[in-house]
Amino acid sequence: MSEVRLAEELQLGRSPIRSALSRLEGENWVRVFPQSGTFVREVDPQEIEELAELRLLLETHTTRIAAMHISATELEQLRGEFDVLKAKGAEDHIDDFWALDDRFHSSIYREAGNRRIEEILRNLKDQIRWVRAATATLPGRVTESLLEMDRVLDAMEARDPDAAAEAMSRHIGNIANSFKTMPRDQFSRLGKTDDKA
Repeated sequence: MSEVRLAEELQLGRSPIRSALSRLEGENWVRVFPQSGTFVREVDPQEIEELAELRLLLETHTTRIAAMHISATELEQLRGEFDVLKAKGAEDHIDDFWALDDRFHSSIYREAGNRRIEEILRNLKDQIRWVRAATATLPGRVTESLLEMDRVLDAMEARDPDAAAEAMSRHIGNIANSFKTMPRDQFSRLGKTDDKA
């Protein structure tokens, strides 16, 4: 799809489209080829491993700290949201699951109290969401993720920072391992599109 076509479809000028595509290119989501167009970049399995490694380092650390500092009110609210979603069934309410997943991880980032780490993780959020959405296509993965996050929450409620960090490590590791078990043809389609952007 051309810049002109995007501008027409979105009823915007070409300048904001060009800026958006430039940002996407800067974030390595698309590749721009002069005279050919802009293409959604194919997924590199190495990038998934690197993202998982970065998350393991940062999120297990923030989870350990947050377990000691998170407020009882925040824990109570998260517990209520988890219980509602478990009762409804996460697989059948995927939008609710995504919202809870975002809120849960954001709460941990915030409660850890390190603004720099929080900023780094928030900047990775789009990539994390993409990985999450891709693995959600695997049968049972959403339910497994909810149970894994529930274990993190259990440890945080017990004010056990080591158990919370270990549960988060298992959760992130399982997501990364889900990529390794995805059928190669399904994996190779991720990030591809027939249309030029």
